[in-house]
Amino acid sequence: MVAPTVAPFFFLAPTVLLVLLSRPTTLREWIWIALGVTIIGAILQVPATLPEQTLRAAGVFFTGAYVVTALGNRLQSLLTRTLVSIGVAAVATIGWFLKLGIAFQQLKTEIVTTTWTGWRTLFPNFNLPESPVLEDGGNQVTDLVRELSRATVTMGELYPAMLAIYALLGGWLAWTWYHRIAARPLGTPPAPFRSLRFSDHLIWALILLGALVLVTLPPTGTIVVRNLLLVVVALYAARGGAVLRTAMIPAPRFLVVILCLAAVPVLALVPLGCAVLGVADTWLDLRRRVPPPLGVSQ
Repeated sequence: MVAPTVAPFFFLAPTVLLVLLSRPTTLREWIWIALGVTIIGAILQVPATLPEQTLRAAGVFFTGAYVVTALGNRLQSLLTRTLVSIGVAAVATIGWFLKLGIAFQQLKTEIVTTTWTGWRTLFPNFNLPESPVLEDGGNQVTDLVRELSRATVTMGELYPAMLAIYALLGGWLAWTWYHRIAARPLGTPPAPFRSLRFSDHLIWALILLGALVLVTLPPTGTIVVRNLLLVVVALYAARGGAVLRTAMIPAPRFLVVILCLAAVPVLALVPLGCAVLGVADTWLDLRRRVPPPLGVSQ
């Protein structure tokens, strides 16, 4: 639904702005600047729904905060800078909602309506109802309708967390490609993905949020907790992915390809498995147990 407009606002915009601030002199830099500005300008010409407007606003706020934290040089960790930028963007987006008098329920309703329309187009032979159905209500409702309904409503509720995860990925890609494109980049180059780690104290946030999910809270509180929990789980999934990347360094390339192909049938479970691995790394420091081969730095 929002995939085509994610990259320009969470990846291209920060990258282009950082390259511009680095005083570009090479043709490569100007080509990237022109390409990024063209893509962003073209997307801005397309009429946007409320979810897409929210994404654009969050992307603008994130870009501004991301560039300021990068130039400030106070926060050395790329992950910390990105998380701070996401927090600033979240507060600014909430303020934007309040300024325009937009309620989160409006955003959620439009996401659910648009997504359900897409499901009905994708599965025309299943006679899906006009709107999601979460309870049978005495009527015959298929398992497919029930599961699609739950997934659709969940997507609406977790939209803020999805934007935060897009921003995490965009912030990492922006800093990586900025240092590849700019002739005189600012700041320190990004560390390899396999070295990704963060404070072990974050495990307490995971435990607390997991416990709060099991507690009966007001609807607003439940939505906030679930969104925060998804973001924390995504961080641990990334940490688990870094552990796997480290473990695969000594492995032959053909074996890595075979393992990736074998994971395709259970692709939906891979993020959960990586999250579990990331949590385990908190106590076991798994990368210390898998030393890299000669010539590869940790």
